[in-house]
Amino acid sequence: MGLKILKNFKKNIYWRINKYSLLKLKEPRYIIKSRIETMDKLLEGYSISRYGDGELSLIYKKKKTGINYQEHNDEINRRLAEILKSNLENHIVGIPGPLIKVDDLILGEAYFWSKYYYTNKKNLNKYLQKEKIYYDSMISRFYLPYTDKNDSEIIVKKLKQLFKDREVLIVEGENTRFGLGNELLLLAKTIKRILCPPKNAYKKYNKILDRVKKEDKKQLILLALGPTATVLAYDLAKEGYQAVDIGHTDIEYEWYLRKSDRKIDIENKAVNEVSGVVDKEIKDKELKAEYESQIIDKISLD
Repeated sequence: MGLKILKNFKKNIYWRINKYSLLKLKEPRYIIKSRIETMDKLLEGYSISRYGDGELSLIYKKKKTGINYQEHNDEINRRLAEILKSNLENHIVGIPGPLIKVDDLILGEAYFWSKYYYTNKKNLNKYLQKEKIYYDSMISRFYLPYTDKNDSEIIVKKLKQLFKDREVLIVEGENTRFGLGNELLLLAKTIKRILCPPKNAYKKYNKILDRVKKEDKKQLILLALGPTATVLAYDLAKEGYQAVDIGHTDIEYEWYLRKSDRKIDIENKAVNEVSGVVDKEIKDKELKAEYESQIIDKISLD
């Protein structure tokens, strides 16, 4: 009990120091556009590569064994560092908005990001550019982390607008099942899927990239593939695709629909922060048939 109290005390100190520091800053630590502005850029046709704490930690090489679902790999670390500094005309880079604003977060998130900033400040300042315009990677975490849920409604509307009348190709980890069983993609013209390894997808990076490049460039490419998606969005943007590193958005949408106040498991889908990568059976026969009809290819580690 004493150790838990001490840990909570330390978290609280990080948060209070961070809040005070942010209030006193004469200029922002970094330039990060809001989640709404980020969504508007996607609606204009931009691609996005998003960085969370996991992708950033791969660049720092703080975890020598890698992160959940992506083992250490020198090449992906190098590519992530390269893309973080990139300035491609049709592509934007997303980093966590809580690096510069925590007063709109629930307490647990405010603690996490305050501690994250101070324990990684040296590396952040090494790899992030003060003058570069970044966008908010938290478009995929638009509901649970925030005290004010009003922006969630706006982001959901913009997401559905992004998908409306588009031919959508989802490149995802097997068992992710993005958009399955809800109306997030209801307005899409067509939906196709390429299934990829749920763990260590970067081992098959070139095969995944080459396969997607066979597809028509008018399609909207949605990437739900961890750090591999961050790199893939950039390389596809260079080829003229609109590729969105969409990440966790579908699960966040499920929590939004349920008005959940915590992370919960979702039927039919892998929720790696709750149940891990699990091959859940799709029990509804019609839903299973719909899903299987959308799969156009599967790339495995074999």
